[in-house]
Order: sequence, then structure tokens, then C-alpha cells
Amino acid sequence: MAGLDGAQVTREDQGNVAVLLLAAPPRFQPGAALWQDLAAAVGRALADPHIAVVLIRAAGRGFPVWTEGANPGAGAARQALSDLCRLVETAEKPVVVALHGLAVGPVLELALAAPARIADAGARIGLPDVTLGLLPGAGGTQRLPRLIGAEQALRLLLTGRGISAAEALALGLLDRVVEEALPDAALAMARDLAGRRLTATRDRRDGLRDGLVYQRAVAAARSRLEGSRLPAPGRIVDCVEAAQLLPFEQGLVYEATAFEDLCATPEAAALRHVQLAERLAARLPPAAVVPGVQARPLRRVGFLGAAAADLTLPVLAAGGEVVLVDPHRPQLVQALEKIAALQEKSVAEGKLSPERREADWARLGSALGAAALADCDAVLVTDAALMAEVAEATSPGCLLAFAGRGAISAHGRAADMLGFRAGGGRLAEIVAGPETSGGALLTARALAQMLGKTVLFSRAPGGVGGRIMGAGRAAVAHLVQQGEAEDHIAGALAGFGLAALAPVGAVLRGAVPQRTAERILQRVLSAMANEGARILGAGLLRCPAEVDFALIAGQGFPRGQGGVMHWADRRGLLILRRDLQEWQEEAPEIWGLAPLISDLVATGRRLADLDDAVSG
Repeated sequence: MAGLDGAQVTREDQGNVAVLLLAAPPRFQPGAALWQDLAAAVGRALADPHIAVVLIRAAGRGFPVWTEGANPGAGAARQALSDLCRLVETAEKPVVVALHGLAVGPVLELALAAPARIADAGARIGLPDVTLGLLPGAGGTQRLPRLIGAEQALRLLLTGRGISAAEALALGLLDRVVEEALPDAALAMARDLAGRRLTATRDRRDGLRDGLVYQRAVAAARSRLEGSRLPAPGRIVDCVEAAQLLPFEQGLVYEATAFEDLCATPEAAALRHVQLAERLAARLPPAAVVPGVQARPLRRVGFLGAAAADLTLPVLAAGGEVVLVDPHRPQLVQALEKIAALQEKSVAEGKLSPERREADWARLGSALGAAALADCDAVLVTDAALMAEVAEATSPGCLLAFAGRGAISAHGRAADMLGFRAGGGRLAEIVAGPETSGGALLTARALAQMLGKTVLFSRAPGGVGGRIMGAGRAAVAHLVQQGEAEDHIAGALAGFGLAALAPVGAVLRGAVPQRTAERILQRVLSAMANEGARILGAGLLRCPAEVDFALIAGQGFPRGQGGVMHWADRRGLLILRRDLQEWQEEAPEIWGLAPLISDLVATGRRLADLDDAVSG
């Protein structure tokens, strides 16, 4: 028997085994409809007298990856998945789930409900719901600790990070991991289980046997979460505790209630927005998606300026050659000593073998003059005054990435030249010039990835994140000048998660606060949102979500707040416009109303509408 063409779930019987295959994208459409279709297919297979075992697996390279987040359909999808899990778990016939690729979120919840789980050795297993301000809502918090205990369950649930199939097998999360072809191995496993009555996960006691150890793990997790601003981690701990204390069905109800509560929180909405921002920021500019345009292979990377010494290590770790150049001998020697010290530290910590250290060091060259950069595929320059030498020393096609401050001249290499701002965060902002080639953009992205950075493309000279944080600092300085207590400002910012904007050296001065903490935050965040709107109005970024991504990934803006443009939408653009109009007389350079905000208010739109316009 086979499913209809175009269906999300197809069935193919292999003797007494019904193989239910989830379609690969783009036919795969996650949500309630999928789980309902799969439940119907499972129900038909279980009712078929010729079928003894049901096998569920995915087509293509793995289960399509998605995280639904707190969207309007999340509750319906959770209920449909929960119903499917109950059907699978209580079936009279064995149900096997075969996992490969990324088996995370709802897919893993389904697998947990099945009495038998097999995975490809390359599979990654995880429950990342916490990263969206949620918890698994289809029984994941109740079934997982029954299999692996509270300590390991909480580790997976609270971090949201995936683990390898081998680790999942060792924990007891999987029954078998195979190196050979998964479809054949899963089918063989299913045939072996025909006619057997397996213990349902709800009835497993593996992780519940030692009640004292279980409770200690719960208490330890709760203690570590003291002071957390996010509600989801605490509710996860509560649900894992409920798995031990409540009957299974009551535990499911407890979890479902927690899930619905979390869906309604502003934190979940903020984290869902961050997920969208990450997806939109990853899109390439049009110049980089021209057929035939490719990144230049990065075999040899140059760094002009000893200040970039820290960035040499990831390139060496990736097997690339590095040339470090600085015209000042003392600075160059100091940079080489720093690199050597960092390598020694990695060896001492067991992160780097002595042999690998020697091999890396052998690929590190140094020089006082730019001529040593002649054979490089990319050069990162920290001093604008040295760009002319680099342009002359390198060949056309070599990426010239400027990581310093100020303006630079093209020196006849405009197509190869761009800004490259990679600070202490995980963001590398790639600033394209009007003539920057698509190949240079792709090569810059490859360099950023080699450095372990995530990428944002912009056209903002000097970078986006620093400019918006600068607007926040200007607002703080203005409040201090008006006599606001510095310690009061610092406390308000720290409570929001923006301690980095606090006045430098803020101390208790004994001044009487003039504004509430909320009003201080409104002043600072309004200035930042207004600057973001100016950047968007000038066409320096594609959408508001990219502004938020720049702040979160590069400036330490609290992820759970969603970014300053998300904050502006939550506050309401009409209210934001009113506040800016009131404050702009005090400092128009800080709060002078950005035209984009007025335009959006006039047309009844939100900043999120601009994201939607580019996300299709």
C-alpha cells in the first residue's frame, strides 16, 4: 500500500511491517496537519490484520528541522502531536521510530513515545524548546526522565543543545545505533520485534528508581536557576519534578498547562523573533547569489596589525596558513608571544595536542613588511594607513577586509574591499561598499565562518551594533547630565540585561532618583530604537530583525528581550513616536524622530511588517 502522490506521509508495506515515510521538503509542512496525517496512517496500520509492526522514518537527509515556537498554531500542533504520541505509546503492536540527521524537538518527542528507537550514527538528538522560551509540550518532560533520570534529562532540556547518537545510546535514550544503511537496519529491527509486547515509555522506571538522587538533581537545577529572567527553565524543572511525583497522565496535563502558559509570555515571543532574525540575517545580498560567483578558497590568510593576533588561532586550527604582519617590531614580537602563550594554555588544558601545536606554529609566518602578504587569499587590515601597501602587495581577487575605524580609499581594489567588524561577540559584520563584488562577500563570509563567527551583511560604515549602542550611551550620558543618579541608571539597565550601557564607574551618590527605572529604560531604549529606524531608513540594513540580530549577536543585548526593534513594537510605535516628539527638544541628535517611525504610524504598520515583507 502506498500513500497518495504529494501526501506528507506515505506507506509502503514490507511483509508484515508497515513503513510510514515522512516526505522531505518542500512537501513536508510541519504543524498540526502533519501529526494528524501521521496519526491517521498509524491508526490504519495498527488496524490492518496483516501488519505486525509499524516503522516510522523520514525521507531524504533526515527529519525536516523546525521549531514552531510560540506561534498562533503552536497549541494545536502540540495537541495533535500529543495525541499521536499517546496512540504510538499505547499501541498493541510495536512501533519503531528510526532517526537520522537532526532529530530534535517534536520529532524526538515522538520517538520518546515509541517503545523502540534506532538511529543512524550521524544523527543529532535534542530538545531545543528552551531556546524559544518554551518546553516540550507533547510529553517530553515526562518521558525523558523516565528513561535517563532527572540529572541528564535536565541537562538536555535546560541547555537545548543536541547530543550525538552515541551519547544518546549510552544514556539509554536510544535502543540501537547503526553505521550501516538505516532503512535496512530499522526494517530488520522491526521484523525482530514482530509479535512482541514491549514496555511503554510511560511504564518505564529506569530513571526513577533512586528517588533521592532524582530529587537532588531537581534541587540542584532549581538552585542554579535562581535569579534567571526567563520563565521557561524554571517551568521545565517543575515538570521534570512532576514526572516523579505525579501519575503519568496528570504529569502530561501539568506539562501541557506549562506549555500553554509559556506560549503566552513575552519572552517566548521575543525568542521566536530572535529565531526569525537569525534566519533573515543569514541571507546573502543579491550580489553574492549571482550564478558562477564563488568564494575564494582560503589557503593563506594575512593579518596586518598585531591587534588581530587573537584571530590567527581559529585559522590555524582550521588548517590554514597565516601571515602576521606589523611594521613595529615590539608589537609583532608581543603578538607572537601572545599566540604562543594561548597555544600553551590549550595544550595544558588538553584542548590541543603538542603535535598539533607544532604543526600550527609551523604554518604561522610573520614579517615587518606588507610584501609578505603577496600570496594571501584574504588579508584583514586593522590600520587604514596601511591599506595602500596591502593593495599594492596582493593580487586582484585577494579579499581586503578592513577591521579598523575610519574611512578607507579603494586604491584601485574597490571590488575586493569591504569592512569586516569582528569584535568580542560571535558576530562578524560585513560592510559592503558600492563596488564590492559578490565573490568578495562570499569570501568574507567564509573567513568569518573560519573565525567561528556568524555573519551579518550591512552597508553601515563603522558597523550597526556599535552605532546603536552609541545612541544608548548618549541617552545615558544625557540623563546623567540632567542630574539623574548614576547608580539608579545602572540598576535600571542591569535589571533589563544592559549593564554594558551603565555609566562608567557608577557609584552611589546619594542623589534622589528623578525617574522610575522603567522610565529610564524607556529613554535609553527609545534612543536605540530610533537609531535603528534611522539605519533602516537609510537602507543600510534590509529589515528591523537584522538590527536586533546585530545587537544580540554582537553587542550582548539580552536574547530574552528580543532586541530593541522588537521592544519598540511591543511598546507600540504610536507611543514611541509620542515619547520621541516629547524628548527631541532636549537632544534632537539622540531622540530626533526618525522618519521611518512616522511613516509606519501613518500607514498603521509595525516594524514586524517590514520583517514579514522580506521573509517570504
